[in-house]
Amino acid sequence: MNLYEHSQVHNHEMGIYVNREEDAALYKDIYEEAKRLDRSSDEVKISVLKVPKDTEKNGKLPTNGSGFCIRCGDAIKLNPTAPYCKKCYSAWKKYENAEYEEKHCHICGKPNKSMLTKPSCYDCYKAKKGVLEFPLSAP
Repeated sequence: MNLYEHSQVHNHEMGIYVNREEDAALYKDIYEEAKRLDRSSDEVKISVLKVPKDTEKNGKLPTNGSGFCIRCGDAIKLNPTAPYCKKCYSAWKKYENAEYEEKHCHICGKPNKSMLTKPSCYDCYKAKKGVLEFPLSAP
């Protein structure tokens, strides 16, 4: 069993015992199905995230500039509503836990306990809250 919360909630799993010598046909059918499932699991799944355009929104300025991925710290476009690089976003998307603790401030890049819903350190948030749109900002 996958020991992930998502699997425990969304998957139904069970184990069975089949002896190849006693029931060769059933064993072959199960083996072929397992191979089919394995092949299909190698397919690439693509997710689409709608990101707001870089236009003035609710009196906030565009989010042009450079920021940092909150997971790996790589330089990315500054946008607190999309604080992951493509690679880290793909990894985050598997579980979609908006409160998963990350490692960097999206604005200054310094070590920080951040998350998708709070992507910056407190100092950067205070300094930029009137300029940038943040995920939990009031409309």
